[in-house]
Amino acid sequence: MSGEGDGPDAPTELDERLLRGLDLFDAGEHFEAHEVLEDLWAGEVGATRHLLQALIQLTVALHHRGNGNHGGTRTLLERALEHLAAVKAPTLCFVDVRRLEREVAALREEAAARTQGKEAVEPPFPSFAATRERIRAGRRAAGLPQI
Repeated sequence: MSGEGDGPDAPTELDERLLRGLDLFDAGEHFEAHEVLEDLWAGEVGATRHLLQALIQLTVALHHRGNGNHGGTRTLLERALEHLAAVKAPTLCFVDVRRLEREVAALREEAAARTQGKEAVEPPFPSFAATRERIRAGRRAAGLPQI
């Protein structure tokens, strides 16, 4: 999302696609969010690629969850957690990685319980409202067009 010399949170034109994907995610349009994020992921490397892969797997997991596929949900959430663990920075691309990790873990526990036919308390879904605002603020500060 940022060049190696830009720092992890330097706003770039790529943030526009991240912002679009997170807007779609928060609107519950997980399949569409997946498409936008996957396009962004294809050109990234390192920690940013891991973060985007985790977000993509989260979107697909929630799509499966909505269809009642709890086993598929759990598997994708486990993979998302592996990618989040590979991101060493607590914040990357304006995303609070550790908070997201906790939220994904809670969703995984719910999916695991449902896979075993147990009752499960529905955890809160991750929300990227604060992340989206930080991206917009960074774009304003950098003089980039607002979206």
